[in-house]
Amino acid sequence: MAVRRLRSRNPNLTVVAIVLVLVAAALTAAACAPSAAPSVSTSAPKAGEPAKPAAQPIVLRASTDLKEISQVVQVDRIAEIVKERTKGELTIVNMYNALGTEQQSAQMVMDGTVDLGTMANGNASRWTNSLYIWDLPFLFKDYKASLEAWDSPLARKGIDQFEKDLKVKFLLACSLGGGREIQTRDKQLKVPADIKGLKMRVVSTPIDLATFRAWGANPTPIDWGQTYAALQQGVVEGMAVALNNLLANKHYEVTNYTVRVGYQPIVEVLMMNPSKFASLSPQHQKVLLDAINEVKPWGWKQEEDKLQETERKLTELGHTVYTPTSEEYAQWASIREKLWADIKVEMKDKVDWDLANQLYAAQK
Repeated sequence: MAVRRLRSRNPNLTVVAIVLVLVAAALTAAACAPSAAPSVSTSAPKAGEPAKPAAQPIVLRASTDLKEISQVVQVDRIAEIVKERTKGELTIVNMYNALGTEQQSAQMVMDGTVDLGTMANGNASRWTNSLYIWDLPFLFKDYKASLEAWDSPLARKGIDQFEKDLKVKFLLACSLGGGREIQTRDKQLKVPADIKGLKMRVVSTPIDLATFRAWGANPTPIDWGQTYAALQQGVVEGMAVALNNLLANKHYEVTNYTVRVGYQPIVEVLMMNPSKFASLSPQHQKVLLDAINEVKPWGWKQEEDKLQETERKLTELGHTVYTPTSEEYAQWASIREKLWADIKVEMKDKVDWDLANQLYAAQK
């Protein structure tokens, strides 16, 4: 109505008024309209602007041993699977033996200095009694039975205690292909009478010490990293290690004989810092655990198949490997009952004897 009145007076003013009215109407409509979602630029960053960084891969550091060693081969296989299945989002970098002894590696896992580490079950005695049971000589009828026992409900109690005492997460008992065999520098052994008086390098556990004393030897605890030099210099006259690791560690260079007794079912425990494991996403946790479960049977077969080739290579290198007859083996194993009784007195409540007897009976 106002526009019509203006038009009757001055045409130019009428035009101006119409324009003003239209502009005002447009502004009012825009103010009343629902606000639109802000647009997201899909263009590349302008020159000089930093690009957004890509998500950084999660790196787990592992401390193990030399590359060729049985347990290290298994850890490296786990690393390959994890990297492949996470497309590099999660990787395991193995520092091998650059960070110290097994006990030092275990301490670093506990402290969180490294994320994963391996340690022979016998070396855990510095922190826990939970794995002493696995040190008992002639507990299992063969090495395969000992590996199967790690996955049994019976073993879970000891594993739970191991995790509690060390404040780590138990991941895997890595197969070494066989138990501890006995190596010597200058004297071939066939029966226990042959070892009497010999100075033998042993793991620093009451059970290993008592075992060699029962055979009449002179057990001497020496750190694994110093064993090669001790044999080379004649500080000790022998040692006991799984056959596959004898070859990989090149201890055949300072020993000439092995007698295959397999008296102790040695494994290498793969452990992880629990806080680091908890920090992983559920997806990454699953990939890691799935990889471990796949590598477990693979490692068993890998190490078992390797034994025959290992023996052949050692023979070519001039190292004699002797397998006792059943009668000779019976002499080595004859110490079991008395030795267990002596250990029971000496160690009192440090060994779960009920569990030991259950594991022994379960094989019959």
